[in-house]
Amino acid sequence: MWNKDKSIILSAVIIKMIYAAIAVCCVAAPFLVRYYDESVVIPRGESSVFLPLLVTLYCIVPPAVTAMVSLDMLLANIRKGQPFISRNVTLLRIISYCCFAVSVLFIYFSFLKPFGFAIVFAAAFFGVILRVVKNCFEQAVALREENDLTV
Repeated sequence: MWNKDKSIILSAVIIKMIYAAIAVCCVAAPFLVRYYDESVVIPRGESSVFLPLLVTLYCIVPPAVTAMVSLDMLLANIRKGQPFISRNVTLLRIISYCCFAVSVLFIYFSFLKPFGFAIVFAAAFFGVILRVVKNCFEQAVALREENDLTV
């Protein structure tokens, strides 16, 4: 039977897998980008995107890791039974800023390859969704604090 504890464990496992995927991608990025460049871009007669794509990918690593650490901390607070605390509002704000940072970092590359705009819009969209969720959590924290003061 599926329950909230199993869901939290699954989320924690997925977060750990994403940490590993980020590390693997950091190591494999030059090889993957070179393969993409040599097999897709250059045969079409287009100019190489190796350096811009590689720089873009490495520039998004810090916001990605920051978002994952914040998500891990948010999940730890939920696991402790503390979903509506001000720290979680801060963590959601940080994650949304990371989404917006990824969006901004991909803008330059998207002018070279228009498929990059999909990443720009997706990251910005997730950032907006997280801002809305953050606002909901902020209201819930205020209500909880008000109820805690009521006798």
